[in-house]
Amino acid sequence: MRSRMLDELTEETLDILSRAGFIVREIDYPEEGRSVDIVGGSGGRKIILKVVYNSGRISRREIDDLKKLSATYKASVLIVSEKYWRNEMEDDVVYVRNDIYVVNKNLLRNYFLRNNRPLIINLRGTYLLRIDNKSFARKRIELGLSRSEVANKLNVSKETIYQYETKRSMTSIQTAIKIANLMGEDVFEEVDLMDESLFNQPEVPIENKVLYNLAEAVKIKHLRVFEFSTTPVDGALVKDDKSVSIIQLAGYSREEMELKTENAVKMSSITKSAPIFIDDEKKIEKIKHAVKEIFGE
Repeated sequence: MRSRMLDELTEETLDILSRAGFIVREIDYPEEGRSVDIVGGSGGRKIILKVVYNSGRISRREIDDLKKLSATYKASVLIVSEKYWRNEMEDDVVYVRNDIYVVNKNLLRNYFLRNNRPLIINLRGTYLLRIDNKSFARKRIELGLSRSEVANKLNVSKETIYQYETKRSMTSIQTAIKIANLMGEDVFEEVDLMDESLFNQPEVPIENKVLYNLAEAVKIKHLRVFEFSTTPVDGALVKDDKSVSIIQLAGYSREEMELKTENAVKMSSITKSAPIFIDDEKKIEKIKHAVKEIFGE
């Protein structure tokens, strides 16, 4: 049973995204342990969100599915929460849970409706800021300082300054304050909540027999296959920018079948994926032709 606080947080999240121009759909299947609560789309941008009061309580299965969903649908994924383990989440800090950004509703609102981009990341309890290497190097040159001089002023090594200028580096908040006093805040990289870094997730072995057999039957080169266990969609076939969402309906009651179908349609419509419903695994030979046609094979 969902709490009133969680329902309110979900409604506020839907409202923020809707006001930001996204077409949004709420997902309410499966009832327990689902990884997706909201899907949204705006132009070519897609976002998948998990809404939870305490982000520390999200299961590993849900996290894994969120990453695979990002790769499948080329969608940014985000967790909206009020607490990170035992701590209340701060309004100007982006937390990171297994490579996925976690934010509270206030930061979400400021980002999408007020264009306020956060700078601070909390990674495993440590506050960090990311250096914009090109801006850092340019600002140092504008100030007429050598790397050694900057290193002395910041009380870091010359090698650290070299890394700031040549790699995608992060620094502690203590050092970041010194950098800001010397160079200003423009040398820090803003956190992009519509991050695309999870789009290239590797495949993992498929345990779903129907999904595996279908992928084998279509024999499409460079086809990627992803399996989900916490969404209304059971898996997906992906090639380039096209995807086919597989929804299995065998073994469900009529009521659950209708709920699963309704939510799968909402997900596939927002993510621009072609849904295929399978109520009998013996139909795979017929279904494979539809799949091949979708991929232009």
